Amino acid sequence: MKRLLLVTILTTMLLYPTKLWAQDSIASPVCPVFTSIEFEVGGTRLIDTYLSPWSYKGWGIALNIELMQAMPLDNYHWVWQQQIGVNYGDSKISVTGAGKTIYGGLNYMFAMMRRSVLPIDGLQLYYGADLTLVGEGIYNYHGGNNPATVKADISLGLTGMAVYNFKLGKLPVTARYQLLLPVIGIFGQPEYSESYYEVSLGNHHNFLHCGTWANKFDIDNRLTVDMHFNSWALRVGYHNRINTTYVTNNRYQLVQHNFTIGFAGDLLSWSKKNSNRSVLRALYDTPR
Repeated sequence: MKRLLLVTILTTMLLYPTKLWAQDSIASPVCPVFTSIEFEVGGTRLIDTYLSPWSYKGWGIALNIELMQAMPLDNYHWVWQQQIGVNYGDSKISVTGAGKTIYGGLNYMFAMMRRSVLPIDGLQLYYGADLTLVGEGIYNYHGGNNPATVKADISLGLTGMAVYNFKLGKLPVTARYQLLLPVIGIFGQPEYSESYYEVSLGNHHNFLHCGTWANKFDIDNRLTVDMHFNSWALRVGYHNRINTTYVTNNRYQLVQHNFTIGFAGDLLSWSKKNSNRSVLRALYDTPR
């Protein structure tokens, strides 16, 4: 009798964790990586008094990649997001249409956001913080001794997003607006008429600056509409970006208004062990 009781206890101890793990494995959802690729084209306005006192306007193009995934924090109410962008623009003096200035660069953003479901059916709010890195170059074809400048900064900020899922007839649609608002960071800017060659020789005084809303104000607005066709969606939208600094007697501002078109969907790899698990998407689904 004692031997039978001992065998029963040992068997229960060995099998119970395995059973518990199996239940958790089935209960926990599969979280695909939401992915979008966007192409942008639109108008741009640029002024950088380090290169020229004139204001320039022209056109710009960009390529953006967005990634999102739900996280198990707080019962899957948190998501991470990454945005990677490449842009290029060509502009001329606003008043005369002469001269030429080109710019191009890279930007990267990583955000952590919590999402909440509102009483309105299909509406969700996301809110959190983000880290942004920007590296851009500007070249002025009639800029004299200092024809080029580099814009590099890193900043921490706030981000918020409203997502609304609805139907147009039988077509599922997801509308989204997202705001990125950097709050504090670090950026580089030479003094007025100081060349980068002088900086390279060791004149680093007053080159790095703490970016706050007193000397640097950036804002990024994205409005997208995803029209779902099977597992992927056609994305159209509008992207507005404004970058502004005023420091060391230099004024800089870049304003972009772009039309967006692209496609979006979820990257999900299936296997036998997760075929019975539910799917929790970062953007389209209501959090559980």
